[in-house]
Parts: sequence; C-alpha cells; structure tokens
Amino acid sequence: MPETSAHTIGGDGDLTYRALADPKRRHLIRLLEDSERPMEVGALAASVGLHPNTVRNHLDLLSRAGLVEREPEKRTTPGRPRILYSSSSQDGRSPGAEGYKFLSEVLAGFIETTVEDAAAAVEEAGRAWGRYLVDRPAPNVRLESSRVVQQMVSTLVDLGFAPEETGTADHVLIKLHDCPFREIVRRHGEVVCSIHLGILRGAAEELGGSVTVDTLSPLVEPSLCLVELSVP
Repeated sequence: MPETSAHTIGGDGDLTYRALADPKRRHLIRLLEDSERPMEVGALAASVGLHPNTVRNHLDLLSRAGLVEREPEKRTTPGRPRILYSSSSQDGRSPGAEGYKFLSEVLAGFIETTVEDAAAAVEEAGRAWGRYLVDRPAPNVRLESSRVVQQMVSTLVDLGFAPEETGTADHVLIKLHDCPFREIVRRHGEVVCSIHLGILRGAAEELGGSVTVDTLSPLVEPSLCLVELSVP
C-alpha cells in the first residue's frame, strides 16, 4: 500500500499558510499581539489603512485559521455589542517558526559576543545580500529614484515586512510594519537591525546610488520601524 502524506490539501495547515501569506494579515496579527486589550474593526482598519469591510474579511480568514479570536463586547448599556478581536494562543506563528527563532537567538548572541564591532560586520554582510537581492540595471543605465525606492520596498516585502512609503520627493520615509524578527530585535537589535540596514544600503548601491539610506530606527512603536532615505 502506498504511503500517504500526513499533510491534507485544504486542511488546517493550508489555511494557516494562506492566512499568513498576506502582509496585511500579518500586520493585523502583530497589532493584536501588541495591544493590551481586544480591538474592534474600526481601530484595526485605521491602523492598517484599509476599509473596515476589507479588514473584516482578513479577520474572518485569520479566525478560521485559528490565529485570532473574536468575542462580543461586554456591554452595560442597550445596543448591539461590537465584535472584539485578540491574538490567539498560537501567536500567529507558522509551523517551524519557533525553531527559526531559537536559531536566530543563538547566532545573534554569538555574533555580539565574539565579533569585534558586530554592527559594522553584519552591516557589511547585509550589503552583500542587498546587492544580490535586487535586479541590477544594465550598464550606463541610471534608474530614476522612484524605481529604486520601489525595488527596495519590494525587497522589504520579500523579507517579511509590510512597508509603507511616505515622505517627499527628496526625503522618503519607509514605515516598516510587522517586523518578522521583532522579538529578537528587543534582545539583539544591534545585530538584526544592522543586517537590514546593510541590505537596504547594498540594494541602493547596486541600483545606481541615486538613493541614500540614512537611518533605520528600530521599534519606534511596538510594531513600527522607520527607514529614512535621501534622494540627491
């Protein structure tokens, strides 16, 4: 008899992966994790910049995947209670995420304690990967700064962030929501954030240098980091 896989197509595992595949849904999970109390749809919609009905659809999928919990608001006055959402005990993690977290802890701690000027060393490693992760333009082609920023934002999405671009023509601010390493950042921020800073600087250099990465400010809010770019 042929062996059968323990993984069932259309089962809970597929639903979990589908729920976590969208950066907006991951952002919602992080907001709920950071909140001291359950949140309602309106507040979540304002935080992620989506229509409440869109947020309800996202929350419905997250709820069916077991990643968020919902309950009616306890009211002491007449009226229809609002539905409140909170992070479930699964903590929004995909299978195997705890193993990656442990490995990240080990490597970050080792680098901090054994490498002289760890921040500079890992930033240089990040630069090499940043140059690799973007599509290098043809020789003698100088990309417009807007296209450079677009590639950098796409790279951040691929790394698991939910980036939001704001600012002016000569000073761009990228809001990094949903840092996939935020728990590690709280203990080893110098290492983790320097890697990401290096990735962004390497990407900017590979794309022609029309954009300069000035700073990366980690966790200015519980689920928000900021990247400042200059366009000469």
